[in-house]
Amino acid sequence: MIPHPRPASLLPPTLLALLLACSALPSLETVERWEVTSYAGWPGVGLAALLFLTVGGSGRRTTLAWLTAQTVGLGLVLGVVYDVGPLLGLVGSLAVTVPALVTARWVRPGTAAYRRFNEGEVDAYHGVTALSGLLCAALTAAAAVAADRGDPAQVLLTAGIAFFAACTAQLVTIPFWLRSAGGWRLAHSVELWAQRSMLLVFLAGIFAFPSTPPVGFLVFPILGWAAIRARAPETHLQVALASGAAFLSTLAGRGPFALGSASDPSPFTPLLVYMFIASICYLLIPLALTVERLVTVTRQATRAATTVTRMLDSATGTVFIATDPSGTITHYSPGAQQALGFAPDAVLGRHSSTLHSPAEVARHAEALGEDAGPSGTETHAETYLRAVTAQITSGRRSDWLFLHRDGGDRAISLTISAMSDSGRLVGYIASGEDSTDRITTQRALEQALERERASVEALRAADKVKQDLVSTVSHELRTPITNVAGYVELLLDGELGDMPVHQVRAVERIQRNSHRLRHLVDDLLTLSRAEAATEPVATEVVDLNDVATAAHDHLRSQVGERALEVRLGTPRTPVPVRGNREMLERVVVNLLGNAVKFTPDGGSVDLRVELDPPPAAAEDGDGTASPAGGRASAPHAARIVVLDTGLGIPAADHQAVFERFYRSSAADEHAIQGTGLGLSIVRAIVEQHHGTVVLDSRPGVGTSVTVRLPLAGAG
Repeated sequence: MIPHPRPASLLPPTLLALLLACSALPSLETVERWEVTSYAGWPGVGLAALLFLTVGGSGRRTTLAWLTAQTVGLGLVLGVVYDVGPLLGLVGSLAVTVPALVTARWVRPGTAAYRRFNEGEVDAYHGVTALSGLLCAALTAAAAVAADRGDPAQVLLTAGIAFFAACTAQLVTIPFWLRSAGGWRLAHSVELWAQRSMLLVFLAGIFAFPSTPPVGFLVFPILGWAAIRARAPETHLQVALASGAAFLSTLAGRGPFALGSASDPSPFTPLLVYMFIASICYLLIPLALTVERLVTVTRQATRAATTVTRMLDSATGTVFIATDPSGTITHYSPGAQQALGFAPDAVLGRHSSTLHSPAEVARHAEALGEDAGPSGTETHAETYLRAVTAQITSGRRSDWLFLHRDGGDRAISLTISAMSDSGRLVGYIASGEDSTDRITTQRALEQALERERASVEALRAADKVKQDLVSTVSHELRTPITNVAGYVELLLDGELGDMPVHQVRAVERIQRNSHRLRHLVDDLLTLSRAEAATEPVATEVVDLNDVATAAHDHLRSQVGERALEVRLGTPRTPVPVRGNREMLERVVVNLLGNAVKFTPDGGSVDLRVELDPPPAAAEDGDGTASPAGGRASAPHAARIVVLDTGLGIPAADHQAVFERFYRSSAADEHAIQGTGLGLSIVRAIVEQHHGTVVLDSRPGVGTSVTVRLPLAGAG
């Protein structure tokens, strides 16, 4: 609600002066002319209400002071005009001030009458003025009875005239207050000046002459012209002007409402003029407010529609197509023109189904669970509307193929919504973006993914064939190699006779190479089983300390007389892991074997078993607390670390050394024997035990390999 502006300091005294002047008007004539009633005080109730409204925001004391001044001043004037005592004049003044106070109470800012009037509704405003008029009529009748002014019929007529006088006084004046929050901007145009001029001419012609035919109704179309074409404040002013002209001319015995003669006026004359003023107010002020409200709403709707249209048209990258309920296109955005190539003139007025092929519409209808209708006789447009309705119901966003102007297709990712007004369907709107490139790219990716999937399957099949081949060949080689080794031992033991020295040496070479060949076959079989995971890992608990010790003892035979320092470090407490002891020993043996082969004499090889993280000591050797504060998290993994000071492996070979049959450049350069299967076997066995292998190596510095395995029972 817009707060009412604070009144100017001169306005209340001015209103009081006008009120007293209007009440004293009948003193210009002989009071005895008005035997039953008079026009005294019009528009007194309206002026009094305006006075209370202007001072209402100044506090209760100020309002009470102006109420007292108005009541006393008006009582004195009425006592003189009607030739009654001061007390009776004071009672008569209450017939003006009390209804005015009621009106001011119910039309002040914040009330329903004030709010609804500025919204174009006059029901509450008319209710307040009618209530005040009834109160004025009751007080006037009481004053007339107290003054013994006439018989009951005359008192009743007096009350009726007082009612219409109070109502019309407020209907003419109160709009000036109620409209103040909205401003009083008046329209100026040649048409309005013509209307104003015509109103003045008609008012002068109707009310300026002593005897005028009953043509007061001619004012209505002229005022209606203002109500329709001008702003509401303009109509308020013209209604006040016409009402004042009718009142003053009739008071002077002129115009069509001055019934009777100047010396003997009709007692119904005041009632007639007030009813004329009431007719003007009740008809034209609501009409002006309604027209103003309609114009405002129309402008807002037009502005909103224009804004929406501009927004839709400015989104050149988005397709917007609106239709009426039958599917006829009513809006076609520049974004749609850019995507489809059709100009708006070629599309507007056509059915939206013509933008799609029948096959595309049928595809969407089928995808949304909509069949083609009975006997397949449904038209293309009907199928399209059912598909659209089904998509709206599902709330899905779908890719529609649109016919392009060049004869091709464009894919548009569409969201379709129904537009309704008060529950009534008024049309559909489809919005989306050109998804042709996206769909083309997606299809290409799907095809590439399918080819990749086929390649992976082919590689898996080839790998399986290779594993089967290695396994088969290894099994087939193992038997003859075992036979060769057996016969070699028989020859060397002399079971088949003595041999010269040179033959013994040759047989020993055969024995060494058969051992190497048997180890190669064993490695192939071990790797094949580990990678295929055809045999489950034993679930026994193994102490890694024992595994490391056994591997270290096995390595001593390989070191022999070499000047190589091999160290073993294990914790004092067991390091339990769950797995296969032989396979874990094979891991440590392979790692130690590589370290020994790639470390020249004078170097060192370290084998360590550690806990990860290491348990914190409760107290250091000097009696101080440990860095962890005497408490650390429980170990959850074990580590086998093999470090050497050997040749090292180039960074480019770090990942490749775990592949089967791969030999690093350092091995080839220094002619170090090996099959390239050792680290492959290590990785396969460790992964089978749910562990990890990490290699860190630098040429000329050495190599570190860390195997990490979960502890038995660790969460």
